Amino acid sequence: MNLSAPQLITWIIGVLIGLLGIFIQIDVMSVPALENLVRPFWLVATGFVILAVSNLFRRL
Repeated sequence: MNLSAPQLITWIIGVLIGLLGIFIQIDVMSVPALENLVRPFWLVATGFVILAVSNLFRRL
């Protein structure tokens, strides 16, 4: 399996989504509209999935 490094913008998006979930969970920040839609765990999981998928596929 050949893995490739994710592009910078994909990496930034994945990390920001994950950090958003962590910050909401530890009450550093609050996003009321987002908190009603999705739990912080799923934000962190989505960030990790974005990073994993971008490693598997080139140009992502």
